Amino acid sequence: MIKKPRVLVVGSINKDIIFSGPHMDSCIKNIPAVYESYSSANGGKGANQAAVAALLGADVYMAGCVGDDENGREQIKFFHELGICTDYIKVFSEVQTGFASILLMDDGTYLSSNVLGANNFLTPDLVKRVLEEQTFDMVLMQMEMPLETVYCTYEYASRYNTPVIFDPGPAKDVCLDRLKHIFMISPNEAETYAFTGIRVIDEESAYQAADLLYRRCEPEHIMLKLGSMGAYYYNGERGKLYPPFQVECRDTTGAGDTFTAELMIKLCEKVSIDTAVHYANAAGAICVSRQGGQPSIPSKEEVEQFLLSRER
Repeated sequence: MIKKPRVLVVGSINKDIIFSGPHMDSCIKNIPAVYESYSSANGGKGANQAAVAALLGADVYMAGCVGDDENGREQIKFFHELGICTDYIKVFSEVQTGFASILLMDDGTYLSSNVLGANNFLTPDLVKRVLEEQTFDMVLMQMEMPLETVYCTYEYASRYNTPVIFDPGPAKDVCLDRLKHIFMISPNEAETYAFTGIRVIDEESAYQAADLLYRRCEPEHIMLKLGSMGAYYYNGERGKLYPPFQVECRDTTGAGDTFTAELMIKLCEKVSIDTAVHYANAAGAICVSRQGGQPSIPSKEEVEQFLLSRER
């Protein structure tokens, strides 16, 4: 029997409200927008990635914070249903659960505005405690939390030789010196531009951006998430572009989270980079073909079936 990967996700827990309509692009052109519909879903980059990892077969622990409100209770209930350990989720009685307003564009891309809420109370002490009390194959973290917690998560995990994947979203000014030699950094296009000043438009610019980021941070691995271009891998010696699977794009919310979490699971299973990205691209493709963050996450069986159908 194959051992289930045991992973820790450190990050945000939100309630998402998604607005959609036939002309959503008007909202970025200073034109008053009237939305056709809205929906709500559990979200937050950390929560999304924890849910992905659980659905794809990992033993998942979540370190995060919620308010003592309906949104927080609903998210914890969902975690329990997925078998995610919530022992390290702190509940604050006078703070709201994080919130995100997502404007879904006609092409499936989106704009979001976040209220950190309880996520702003995710402190290094909580991460230190879980790493002292538990052992993990890998740690995954993002940036919808205080930056000091980001840095300390890596520092604490390093004490136990636990690899850390850093998904640096949303884009912020980060001290990469405090993340030197991290196992993997995996930014999207906007985050890559924020780190390097290079807009990735093709394989050559992907190489230039990855090489510059590598020299600044010296991670073991870089994985650029490039949307419709696919993913670009770089290890300081070689680079490779992995084109995406072609699907009808409905909503890209959570696609990067899905890709990164599946990538983590496969790397825990000690497969090759080629195989890991193959599975991660499949999971991301399924995600963008559906609407919503966590509601669009595929199961392990769905990813396997998707790959089988494409091979046929």
